[in-house]
Order: sequence, then structure tokens, then C-alpha cells
Amino acid sequence: MIESTVSVSRRFPFERSNMMKRFRFGLRFLFMMAVVMIVFTMALGFGMRGFGEKAYADNIEEGLYQRFQASPDEEITFVVVMKAKADLSGAERIRDWAARGRFVAERLRETARLSQADLLDKLQRGAIPGRVTYFRPFWITNVIYVKGDKQAAEAIARHPDVDRIVPEFKVYPPEPPQEISAMDANQLDLSWGIEKIGADQVWNLYGFTGQGTVVGVVDTGVEWDHDALKGQYRGWNGSTVDHNYNWYDPSDLCGNGGTAPCDTHGHGTHTTGTAAGGDSGDPFYGDIGVAPGAKWIHALGCCPDSETLLAAMEWMLEPTDLNGNNPDPSKRPHVVNNSWGGPGGRTYYYDAIQSWRAAGIVPVFSAGNEGSECGTLGSPGDNVGAFNVGATDSSDGIASFSSRGPNPFTGRPGPEVSAPGVNIGSAYPGNSYTIMSGTSMAGPHVAGSVAVLISAEPDLTGQVAMIEEILRATAVKLTSTQTCGGVDGSEIPNNTFGWGRIDLLAAVEMAMNAGTISGTVTDASTGDPIPNAKVSITRNGYTFTQRTDATGAYTFIIGSGTYDIQAEAFGYNASNPMSISVTQDMTTTQDIQLTALPTDPASGVVEENSASSPAIEGASVELVEDFTTWITDTTNATGDYVLNDVPHGNRTIEVSARGYAKATTTVNVSGPTTQNFSLDPAPDYLLGDGGDTCSAEYSWIDATDGTALTLADDDNTQVSLPFSFTFYGNNYSSVYVGSNGFISFGQGYDRLHGIVPFEGPPNNTIYALGLDLNPENNQGTIYTKDLGDGRFVIEYHQVQHWPNGNPETFEIILNNNDDTILIQYQSLTMPDDATVGVENSDGSSGVRYTGTVTDTMTILFSPFSGQPPICDPAAAPNPVAIEKSGASDVLLRWQHVDPNSAYEVWRATSPYFDPAAGEGLLLSTEPATAGEMTYLDAGALGDHTQNYFYVLRGYLNNGTSDPSNRVGEFDFQLVPGTP
Repeated sequence: MIESTVSVSRRFPFERSNMMKRFRFGLRFLFMMAVVMIVFTMALGFGMRGFGEKAYADNIEEGLYQRFQASPDEEITFVVVMKAKADLSGAERIRDWAARGRFVAERLRETARLSQADLLDKLQRGAIPGRVTYFRPFWITNVIYVKGDKQAAEAIARHPDVDRIVPEFKVYPPEPPQEISAMDANQLDLSWGIEKIGADQVWNLYGFTGQGTVVGVVDTGVEWDHDALKGQYRGWNGSTVDHNYNWYDPSDLCGNGGTAPCDTHGHGTHTTGTAAGGDSGDPFYGDIGVAPGAKWIHALGCCPDSETLLAAMEWMLEPTDLNGNNPDPSKRPHVVNNSWGGPGGRTYYYDAIQSWRAAGIVPVFSAGNEGSECGTLGSPGDNVGAFNVGATDSSDGIASFSSRGPNPFTGRPGPEVSAPGVNIGSAYPGNSYTIMSGTSMAGPHVAGSVAVLISAEPDLTGQVAMIEEILRATAVKLTSTQTCGGVDGSEIPNNTFGWGRIDLLAAVEMAMNAGTISGTVTDASTGDPIPNAKVSITRNGYTFTQRTDATGAYTFIIGSGTYDIQAEAFGYNASNPMSISVTQDMTTTQDIQLTALPTDPASGVVEENSASSPAIEGASVELVEDFTTWITDTTNATGDYVLNDVPHGNRTIEVSARGYAKATTTVNVSGPTTQNFSLDPAPDYLLGDGGDTCSAEYSWIDATDGTALTLADDDNTQVSLPFSFTFYGNNYSSVYVGSNGFISFGQGYDRLHGIVPFEGPPNNTIYALGLDLNPENNQGTIYTKDLGDGRFVIEYHQVQHWPNGNPETFEIILNNNDDTILIQYQSLTMPDDATVGVENSDGSSGVRYTGTVTDTMTILFSPFSGQPPICDPAAAPNPVAIEKSGASDVLLRWQHVDPNSAYEVWRATSPYFDPAAGEGLLLSTEPATAGEMTYLDAGALGDHTQNYFYVLRGYLNNGTSDPSNRVGEFDFQLVPGTP
């Protein structure tokens, strides 16, 4: 079985997922940010050159390969992910802006050039078997887009420089804006957000307006010659315009060959205006942008397809002329605003964001408009490295739509900060103005603030982490009554506002006239550097923190003045606060030594809280602090665990195990410490996906003669059940059927999330094929049917993807007889990135299937509590014997092995074939019988030029075992044994 863990541990450091999920792009509602849905895979490493000879490469994503098998001659666009990954370490130490940009771009380009060279040469020469009609390489992430047939995909997948091949990440265009009325500037309040964050005070008190900086915007395009934008456009010199290096339309959505800007929607003009707009009059009064002195550039990335968006991000790192030539990384922006995103838990664009950061570009992303429940942050704003922004109103209240934390990857509070995002007036096409609301409008306030902050203190140029920390630390602290991720809303940061609403005036006053504090944190006894130590400096009530790098080094670029400095690290006593002075343009060095705490082991036994108190094997025992797991162990067969080298002091230990409620306790460690745990049994599910006694045989149930449901796009409806069904220990008499391939109990949901389990909605959910599906306008139908035997079927019949096309047919069967959940897949077209699994009511427990579902596949979720049931797998028959029968027949003999229900007999002309990789010919599936079994391959002997080889696989419940020993024949001479 392929499944994820069943309980959430949100304190592990970020680990990037391989699969980037598909999202819908669109301004789904009035005043909402553009929504993107994507699928992508990034798994990188190094390899050798050449092509292998395997008939099918197993590094083609399974769902994509299934599409190729169904239509071998069809040309499908796919993404080739290369193994090599650029080493960008050291970039942040390069202070010269142009040199740093060149370093990053050259490293990325060179890595892509070397790793892609051989494959691109074959593509250009037409030397790839099969048919390829299009290909395009990228370097910001090391991938190649290719359009070709099955034979070409297999050949490319065999290339040793290729890590894997995945489907094109599918995107959709924005929906038209609704009820937006363009107005004159004097009809709107265009400045409340600017005044709220203190930008106007910074302009008037200090004269910092973003001068000398460049703001990049990836959006729907822009009306460059709008009165409020023209003067700030980098391509306008006051008399003539030059769009080279300042505008990019990779898909020619403007229809002019990419030679001049346009806005395909209006959203991009609005966000550009908020970040860096001015006006046609007074240099200060009436400016609509936070940084009216900055210059802006724009890339129309949002949103014809994912290739366009990736191209836009790549161009921002190294802008080119209008012909795509003569790239110049020195012309890259200091900050890029990204007012687009989609459902959370997706790591698409992670590498692109890291490349921006390495080049010194601050990546500002909107947090999302899926509030107000916990865990609704959107992607890529929730990715580690993205600076995501929530939305506030004019009274510093949180916007009802603003997405909430925690971050699904780190468990830490999110968003990072908040900014004005309700009823924001800005520019709109037609040289007019309008009001919009959304985190799309909050993000540009932060992007503009970055520009103003750099103009106030040019030494912050390229210092991404320091800029972000200044904005966090100086934000107006705002609290709420909402508790998310175990963090009370009264804490700072919290999962509603993050660190608070940005205060640009405070940020500038704490950053201007900066000097540098740097030093190294080391172990006082050994002198060894201490990585990941937290160093804090405090002045005027503002505390700024940085983490030491692998060498124990830290650096602050901060305004002149006197600070208290302190360091702390896990396993050490915190240092005593020291006073340190910062002088403008000078570096103050302050090394800090920390004294290690004594350590001792913490050990104990984990057992079940029941009369028999059985030991729990395989329980995870973790010592956690500051959302990080520092020490971990897994219990053995007798339930014992040992956490070695636990620092003295109060320590938090968490224990989790399949079928049990999580336990957390704080222990005081002052010597060898014993802490036993008794875990309460809790409802859980076992996932069976074939090949064992906990799985199910495929047997499709047609429910199209049942009750048809009428659902719109992103919709759900409540359906009464003919019985009371138990799900995670609770009984339900109805279920909410959603249009996006999942059902839920107790509450209906319209959207899905990329991580299961997770605190964010939807919860109490069964995901059968969690995708952006759309049954609206006769694009498929969802049926329900009571079978009258304790089973209830919910069938998604030919339900298409949004906006249309690629129908999917699958069903969920609720079995009241044993409370199992069976999901069956009849016909799938694009299942590649589907969410499949179950999750309880608060997202603390769940099971996710991490493979790719295919036609005629079943997944069975069986409830249990306490000790998990034992699942006996299908077993390979060993040994298999071969002999000659008659003049030309081959006879195979073997003994039946429990629990097999049948045996697959495979044959090939090569002894080293692998049925799991689609190699060989399936001759027969023989029903199991007790004792000795035989199979006769009639006529297999008789051709001196042809030799056959055989393997058997045990079969049980829609799955198979590993292959048996291999047997074969050579020129009528039978040669048994394993090669």
C-alpha cells in the first residue's frame, strides 16, 4: 500500500514535495486575486549520457503514461524534469547588484545547458524516436516542455540526464471581472491604504518614495500609458517609450507580437498602480501607489498556461529585449509582486522562488482569499521562501476573505504580515480608476513598501531576509480571538494577521542610516560554530531576529543606534543581553559564545491505555521545540524508546501512533529521565490499494439509474443516507457531495487542499479524486444510489475538469455493514495530481494515497482503533519449475501459496523483463487451487530462433506480488533457475 502518515506533525523542517499540483487560474469572484492551478514535479540530481533500451521507462508519471497507452499516436504536452540542480550558495554574499544577478543567472543557465545539451541536440536533430512537434527549455527551473507521442516520451524518459517526465501543469485563464465600474479619480478614496501604513508620512518627512528601485509585477498585463502609471514606467523617459527589458508578453496575449503592453483583464493595472503608481499632478498628494518614485516593469504571466507563467518568472530574473535576446540580469527588479495563487499545500514554483531570492529579489505573494477558517493559506504564498500577505480593512480588522494559517509545510503561523486589502482604489484600463478587494490588493502594498525601504536604506538592496524581518518586526501588532494551529490569536505572530499590519514609517525609521552588526555564535567549550542559533537585537521596543548559517555566522543591516543583543540555541543556555552600538556605514562585530546544557537520555515505554496494556510498536516519539523536531525515536516491539542527549530543562515530548490519539507532555530533564506513555485507542483507517487481504477486488457498480444530483462548479449538496454511517467514530445520517471529487460529513465544502491531513478545510472528508472538476452545464453527472444491502454509492460519471474536457468516472461506496469506504475508478483521463484519502473532523488524523490512481483500480479504507490489523500480501510462488511437455509445449509447475486468489503467468523473449514496468506478455491469470498448480504454454517450443522466459506473480484483490524465480528455454533445451 502507498500512503502517507496518518497524523500531522507540523514541526518538522520544510520538506519539498515532488509533485506540484494542478490549479485553476482565475479571478473567481469580484475583487478576488487570480487563482492558479498547476501540476509540476521537481526532483533533481546528476546522471550520465545516452539512451537505454528498456521498452518503457518507469520515470514517466503513471497517469501520463496511461494516457499515452490509451492513445499512443496522440501528441501530448509534457514536462521533462532534468536531474541537475544549480548550486546557488554564496550568491547572497555578493553585494554588487549586477554581479549577483549574473552569478545566479549564469549558474542556472550553465546547469541547464550542460544537463540539457545532449537531449536538446537530439530534439533539434529529430533524433528522438517517435514524433516531437514542439519543445522549449527553461533554466530558472531545469525543465524542458515537449509535445510528442508515446514513443518519444519513452525515449526521452530513458535518457540518463532525465529525472522524470510529468504532465504539463494545466492552468486556466482568469474569469472576467464582475460588476467592476470604472470611475474618475475624484470619485474614489485612493489613499486610505497608503495613509494607513504611513507611506505618505515617509514621503513627506524623509522624501523616500522608492526612487532608485524597480518593482516587478507578474499579472494580467498593464495599461502602461495610464496617467497614474506612465511616469513610473521604466520604459518611458518623458518623451519616448522603449518596451525593451520593461515588458514581456511570452504568449502574445496582446496580439501585437509582444511589442507593446496591454491588460487582458484589469487586475494587473490595478495591482501595478497600488505598488508603484503616481498621478499626473502633485508629486506627493494624490499618488495612488506606495512607491510613486519607483520604476515598474511588467510580465503578462497570468494566465493562459503554466508555460507562460514560468516564462514570466524567468524573464523577471533576467529581462530581455522584445525579441527575447540580450538578457541583462542587472535590469531585474528589486521586488516582484505576485497577486495570484491557488489552494494551499502545493510546491509548484518552489525552485523559481528560491532562484529569485538567491538573486536578491524579494518575492511578495498574496496569501489567498479562502478565509476565514484556519489553514486556508494559498500556494505558492505558503511555500517556504515566499513572503505572503493577508488583507486588512481601514479599521485594522482582518478581511473576512483573507486566508489564515498555519503554514501547511512548517506549522508556523502565517501569513507573514498583513496590509490594506479591502476597498482599495487604484488604476484601471481606460485611464480610469476602480475599487477592488482581496489579498491581491494587499500584496502590492508590501511590494511598494519594499521599494521605499530600499530607497531609504540602499544597503538593504538584495538583502531579502533582512528586508522581510524589518517588515515583520515593525508591523503593528494585531490580535484576534481565533486560535489556529495551536497558536492563540492573542499571540504574536498569529495565524490571522501574522506579525501584524505593516507600518512603513516605523520600518523606514528603524532601517535608515544603517550600519552592520555581524559575528559568529560558537560553543564556549569547543569553539565549534552553532548553526541555526537565533540572534536577536532590540531597540525602541522592536526586536529583530536572524538565524546563524552553517558556519555560525549572522548579519544584521539595521539603522544606527544602541541595541540589546542576545543569542539562544537548542541545547544551550541563552546568552546574557549585551548593549551594542550601530554606526552608519560601519560594521560592528559581536561574537557570542553559548554554554552547552548538560544532557541525559529520556526513555520509556509506549503502551495502549487498556486493561491488557499491550506495547505499541512503531510509535513516533519526538522532542519538539519552536515548531521543530530536534530528537526522535521509534518504539521497538516491546514499546521502548530512547531519546539520547536531551538537554536539561523543561522539554516537550510528543508521541503518535497508528490507531491511537496523540499524546503530548512536558518533562523536566535534570538527569536520566523516564517518561512512559499510555495512548488511548482512536479511530483510524487502513488503506488497501491492492495485493493484500486489506484490499478489495474491482467490481464496478453502475449507479446511473439512481438519483442524479444537480451541482454547479465549486458546489456541494447535502444528501440523506439510508443508514447511519460511522466515520472516524462519529455517526452521520447525511453526507455532503462536492463537485470537486470529494464528499464530507457534517459540513459541505467547495474547494480542496493539497495536504492531507491538515487543519485547514475541507475536513471530515473522503477524497476520491480531489481535482478541480466541473459538472456544470451537462459536463458530467453525479449520481447516488441505495443498493438496499447496506451499501450506498456516489458515482461521478463522466465529470469533466474545469472549465471543460477530460471526463472522469469513479465512485465512492459507503458500506454500513462494516463501515468501510471503497473507491473504484472506472475510466480516468487526467488523474495525475488528484488528492485521494480520508481525514477526520479537525485535520489531526488522516490517510492519503500518495500514488497515482488508474483505471479499474480500487482503494479500500477499513476502520480500526488501537493495534492495526495485519494485512497478508500476495505471495510469489517459489520455486517455479519448467519442463518440456510433448513435442512443442512448455509446462510450468508450482505450489499454491496463501493468501493468493490467482496467479499471473508472464512471458517474454528476454530473461530480464519486468512485468511491473509493462514489459512482457500476460499469458493467463490462473485461479488458485490448493496444492500443485500447472500451466501449459502450447506451441512455445518449435522455433530455433525464438526463446521464451517466464515469471509468475501471485494475485490478490486487484494487486500482485513480486515476480517469482525466472525460468526459460534455449533451442528446445529447458534451463530452469534464476539468471
